[in-house]
Amino acid sequence: MTRQAGNPRRIGTYKVYPDPLERIELPPPEQEGGRPLWKVLTERRSIREYDQESLSLGQVSQLLWASQGITRERGEWQFRTAPSAGALYPIETYLAVNRVGDLEGGLYHYEVRYHRLAFVREDPLIGTAMARAALGQNMCQRAALLFIWTAVVSRSARKYGERAFRYIYMDAGHIGQNLYLAATSLDLACCAIGAFFDDEVNQLLEIDGREETTVYMASVGPKAL
Repeated sequence: MTRQAGNPRRIGTYKVYPDPLERIELPPPEQEGGRPLWKVLTERRSIREYDQESLSLGQVSQLLWASQGITRERGEWQFRTAPSAGALYPIETYLAVNRVGDLEGGLYHYEVRYHRLAFVREDPLIGTAMARAALGQNMCQRAALLFIWTAVVSRSARKYGERAFRYIYMDAGHIGQNLYLAATSLDLACCAIGAFFDDEVNQLLEIDGREETTVYMASVGPKAL
């Protein structure tokens, strides 16, 4: 039987599932050393073929932190690795996990404030469902996991009104590029996905498509040998 978390609630800048199936603490991200930035920029590519090995929880931690993790705090403000208009951070991160060590297959939500995952729903076939929602792009089920980014529109709209939609997509682009660079640095394959049926992905995430809606996706996994 599929297990599923209770309904989420939103608190300020952060979306929270008060009663997830489980909360998974992530290993601390590495913030020193690594490959030179200029070489990573040169090697960055969209790669759609994946080996069937699993990712480690440490690799997932690094990818999440690099794409949207908190880097510093000033009073009530928490600043992240990717910029956001007005420091409002409307983008939420979900993971559709196919093969990650220590994680069951299914849907997870990234709790940015605490650098941990909330296990939202058990679903060993989530990659197949995401592939159908992404116009049959089978890399969604071949990859170790998918990043799915949604926008909580009101976070930006309350300040910027109609212009918020421009800023939301800019924010998503910044985050996506960070993921590309982090994946390249870890010698992993990554490919951004812009072609998907919005309503189908929203339904899989169980969001309404109005207050919160999917804006971008990416697949990540070990490179095909």
